[in-house]
Amino acid sequence: MGGEKSGVLGLGRPGEDDDGVRSVGDSPGPIGIDEPIPLDSARIIAKVDKDWDPPSPTGTPEIIARGATLAQAGQDLDKLPEWGQAGGAISAEPIPVGTSTNLTVKLHAGLIYRLPTWTGYASASAAAKAEWDRMFAKLKAHEDRHLQNAIEEADQVAQDLIGKDISEIARRVTAANRRMALRQRKLDHDTNSGSKPGVPFGDVILDTSIT
Repeated sequence: MGGEKSGVLGLGRPGEDDDGVRSVGDSPGPIGIDEPIPLDSARIIAKVDKDWDPPSPTGTPEIIARGATLAQAGQDLDKLPEWGQAGGAISAEPIPVGTSTNLTVKLHAGLIYRLPTWTGYASASAAAKAEWDRMFAKLKAHEDRHLQNAIEEADQVAQDLIGKDISEIARRVTAANRRMALRQRKLDHDTNSGSKPGVPFGDVILDTSIT
């Protein structure tokens, strides 16, 4: 039997300078009213709100393996494109038009985390349960690594955006999603999507001969 293929989600996201110095002959502004902020003034990011702290990935739709035996459960799993799924896709909410500075950016990680449920587990033999548990633990370790890859890249771009102008958001989010996708593909390449034996995050193999 083979391991799963984890899904990796991608990104679905002039005027003259005013030095503030008034020349001789300038008329002062109205008393008690600040000078207007130029439209080309930098709009700097002071804070990033993260929806993955703590992580709350979605686990739907469910992955179900049916059948009374491991052989039947394995057949059900092999019909699926993947035995488990974990990853994310970073996106940013639009910044309202205006002249405010020291802005807060809201980032979303789009986390997904799904593992299979075997409907026949409760009535299976002790040996079959033990084999399912062994495979499930390996699959969970593989998907945990995919999830952590997504969280690490989301954390990094959230940190990188602090102190930057809002014009940097799209470029940096796109770059973070690209790095994430490369890491996810490398993990699956190095482990044959989890099914390669004897490697970290591998050994996602189900012995369906056990009854």
